[in-house]
Amino acid sequence: MTLSGVKPMEMIDRVRRNHAIEHATVAALIEKGVRPPMGGYSVAKGFIIWSRASEDAVAAASQEALRLLKSGHSELAISPYCGTNLVTSVLVGGLAAALASGGRRGIWPSLRGSMAALIAMSTLGRPVGRLVQRRFTTLSEVNRVEVATVRTILKRPVTVVWVGTNQDDGF
Repeated sequence: MTLSGVKPMEMIDRVRRNHAIEHATVAALIEKGVRPPMGGYSVAKGFIIWSRASEDAVAAASQEALRLLKSGHSELAISPYCGTNLVTSVLVGGLAAALASGGRRGIWPSLRGSMAALIAMSTLGRPVGRLVQRRFTTLSEVNRVEVATVRTILKRPVTVVWVGTNQDDGF
């Protein structure tokens, strides 16, 4: 299936659904004892998982993740390890630094800005990141998604596994 003719919002929602399944797959792998390094990346046709897990383990974890999301475990779509948390923390910290320094130059405004950034990043970054994931970067409504293919792309230095999905956009 090609993605030609797919509306932009449908394309975005496909990526968001795959991002949710990716997060749930990582959670399932962690539950099975797979340890870092581990990560993923989602696109409209699926996602990759890079880890020390085998293709079979990733295939089983992705099926389990999809089953759990379909049965209402939407919290699995939100990950404390997601890059969204890092980006959100940096943006919140930068905004706090800019506001605290008030546009003034010198050591004291810079020090105030730096301290405000650190405090904002450490206290607001993760909760705001979770909110951004929930509202914008993941979509846990995966009832019309199926895992179509699972294949290893790379075996060393870590295993990179492609998980292709089929989605019915008639949500």
